[in-house]
Amino acid sequence: MPILFRFLANSEALLITLRMFITSTLLLFAWNPYTSSFDSIMLAAFGYYVLTTALMLFFYNKGDGRWKLWRVLLYTDLAAVSAMVYVQGGVQSDVYYAYYGLLAMASFMYNCKFTSVFSLLTNAAYLTVMIVAPGPAPVLDIIIRMAFFLFLSTMFPVLSLLETRHQESNTVSSRLNQEKEQLVQEMESISRQVAEYTFDLHNKAVLDQLTDLHNHSYLHSQLIIEVEKAKQTGHPVSLVMFDIDNFKRVNDTFGHLIGDEVLRSISQRLKEVLKGTYHTPCRAGGEELAVIMPDMPVDEAFVLADFLRQEIGKVKVPLANGEFLRISTSVGVASFPETSHNHQHLLDCADQAMYVAKTSGKNRTCRYNPALEESHTAG
Repeated sequence: MPILFRFLANSEALLITLRMFITSTLLLFAWNPYTSSFDSIMLAAFGYYVLTTALMLFFYNKGDGRWKLWRVLLYTDLAAVSAMVYVQGGVQSDVYYAYYGLLAMASFMYNCKFTSVFSLLTNAAYLTVMIVAPGPAPVLDIIIRMAFFLFLSTMFPVLSLLETRHQESNTVSSRLNQEKEQLVQEMESISRQVAEYTFDLHNKAVLDQLTDLHNHSYLHSQLIIEVEKAKQTGHPVSLVMFDIDNFKRVNDTFGHLIGDEVLRSISQRLKEVLKGTYHTPCRAGGEELAVIMPDMPVDEAFVLADFLRQEIGKVKVPLANGEFLRISTSVGVASFPETSHNHQHLLDCADQAMYVAKTSGKNRTCRYNPALEESHTAG
């Protein structure tokens, strides 16, 4: 049933269905109850309609060339209907209703101008047939029949005009929808490009291009934010500073490419170990790295910092001769508000603790205290 509804919703399909209905009614007109036989002319018309309707079904929805067939059939149908009306006595025949089917075809398939011309042609054909057909043809009957037919036939050009405007409206609406969809797609594309561009700018602004860690500027700005949070919540924030031991010697001995690889390898290891935590690794500058540890007191930060130092010690950087370079770091730990009173002081304290670790033998972790007392673990 849904297939039938979709079929009839199409104007071409609806007109073919109408033609099939007209074809079936021709058998009723072909039967003569007085002679108990079929009229040969009406049977011929029935056969003509069966063949042409089958032809329409065959070419249904198959290319624009089928409209030429429709136009030809309009004129042949006009001749066929006129012949049937003539055979049945002109004004006495009820077959003239088939003219309305032709006008419906013209109004739905062609523009108002063509339908108007075809309507006039149909009126002329019907009037001529009623005048010349055999049998009685009272003038008053012809006038009444023609007045009624002319009135109804003028409705079809109006239908054609409405259908044309409807199609034009659908075309405009479809075009506007397509343009709207295209505009939406273009806007989405532009939005994606802007988002990607903004993301790239953000990365360039806050990420170090060599290590892919957050850069020095981000370290300072984020440290300010975390210290302010700590003031409001009462929770401590710790800062861990890493200095790569003997980094200048690495550059001088193996070259800056190996030095860069050392920085990348250590940074990658820090990101792997800290993945899934709120701790933020950064590059403080040169061979110095840092990790911001929110909600972590200095004692816990010290334990984690020393663990990170040991993990960095496991990093092996391949050399050109097939050997591997092992790296160590000196680590300093400080915390707010336990060992410092603002973000800059926190940074200075962690840096000073790192300096103590470096000058007291390297490869160790030191925490800051106001008396500059050292607490370290041997590497």
